[in-house]
Amino acid sequence: MKTILIVATTFAAGLTLGFSQAEEKGKDKGKGGDPVKRAEGMIKNLDKDGDGMISKEEFAANPNAAKMKEKGGEGAIDKAFAARDTNKDGQLDKAELSAPPKGKGDKGKGKGEGKPQPE
Repeated sequence: MKTILIVATTFAAGLTLGFSQAEEKGKDKGKGGDPVKRAEGMIKNLDKDGDGMISKEEFAANPNAAKMKEKGGEGAIDKAFAARDTNKDGQLDKAELSAPPKGKGDKGKGKGEGKPQPE
């Protein structure tokens, strides 16, 4: 009986440890994680001329650009770039890449956008 209890406890502890490690690894992938680190990674991967910023051409070379075009048509990349290029200088810097694009995450906040207005 003791052996079964020890084996079961060890098995449960192993599963718990495995799940916690998998969860930690998953935090750095996809949309989770630190936005500044994601921005730095994008610059490192996409900045071909080494100026520390991403041009529209470099942005269009993003591996996700084909998916953007497929979902949103030919203008999807231009729209996505414009949504991030808040200072309209034609380049994306770390601050612009770290911030959520215009229109994302602010729906229904602030000025009552998306809510029926009282008459």
